[in-house]
Amino acid sequence: MLARRYLLPGPGGRLMLLVAAIGCAGVTIGVAALILVVSFMNGAEARLAGQIGSVDGHLAVTRVGHDLPDWRDLTRRIAATPGVVRATPVLAQAGLVTVAGRVQPAMLHGLRSADIARLPAFAQRGTLLAGHLPTARGNVAIGIGLAERLGVVAGEPLTVTSASVDAEGTLQVQNSALTIAGIYRTDNSDLDDKRVILPMADVQRLFSRGDVASRIDVTAHDEQAAVPLAVRLRAELGQGIRVRDWRELNAALVGALAQERMAMTAIISVVTMIALANILSSLGMLVRFKAREIAIIRTMGATAGSVARIFVAVGATIGIVGEIAGLIIGLGLKAAKDPLTAALRPWLAGSPEYDAFLDLPLTISPGAIATILVAVTAGALLAALLPARSAARIDPAALLRYG
Repeated sequence: MLARRYLLPGPGGRLMLLVAAIGCAGVTIGVAALILVVSFMNGAEARLAGQIGSVDGHLAVTRVGHDLPDWRDLTRRIAATPGVVRATPVLAQAGLVTVAGRVQPAMLHGLRSADIARLPAFAQRGTLLAGHLPTARGNVAIGIGLAERLGVVAGEPLTVTSASVDAEGTLQVQNSALTIAGIYRTDNSDLDDKRVILPMADVQRLFSRGDVASRIDVTAHDEQAAVPLAVRLRAELGQGIRVRDWRELNAALVGALAQERMAMTAIISVVTMIALANILSSLGMLVRFKAREIAIIRTMGATAGSVARIFVAVGATIGIVGEIAGLIIGLGLKAAKDPLTAALRPWLAGSPEYDAFLDLPLTISPGAIATILVAVTAGALLAALLPARSAARIDPAALLRYG
């Protein structure tokens, strides 16, 4: 009853009500912002994993220090492992591509023709911008960034310069003419600017590699399933085989995302702490304003602990109301992402930022939401402890006697 009275004071307590409302609004904004920031960062990581997984899979299986001459047997064993959606042998080689005197470094990515046709990236609408898949011998597909630097279109010839060492240790440089069958875009600059996709047999022939693969790309059901699947494959394939997940293969990008997540979370957390400080200040003012009432109820038999619990309940109520409002607003804005992007289309269509936001999935786990709510609740309780302690230490006899 007393906590409700202090939360909803009469005309004389409107100032305290205003200060408490400001603290509650600050908590609301902080919780909503934290939910949106975590959702955005999770979405960015999920989109990165999807872009990588659509071409390179979620795991890469290699042999330490050696190629994979037994890639057929390894591919069959990996494909039979529970949790594996697709196992794709790859032969990757660095080389130079030349068109009309324009030379660019590139990574030649050799795949079996059947695997090229099954790549999820090429199954997505709009990935293949021009031409067709390079499933025939002598055909290649290049990323849009590489195509723009070379100034080429689908159907033009392209020369690949490869280097190999023969049995006598002599360096052999060879120029081979190929045809650009298609141009693709994955929105991953590392792929679009450097990657050349072509049949594995062509890479083996151009670089005199023989019947080998450099790695086997493994696709899991999703990026979260990749970690336990990597543990399973390491145990099944034995020593000498190295299994790395997509986070290890793209440590720089994942590290940048993690640092950005930490920075944004820290900034929003500071805003929330300022809002919690408003709860502390509003309760401190309330204790001073209600000092005579506190003295009276103490003389009527209320214990110091009872008085402290009243003000802790007031602070917790302000924090919880702010949390619930912030949770509703944050999840509501997250759910309204697609309608909002559709409404902004007339003003922002065509800008890179809008395109990135349009395709960004917003995801947040129940565990992350629970962590945010528990942390803010704990902060509200801590903010209420000092004013509650001050209220509990009021000496009713001295206050009533001396005012």
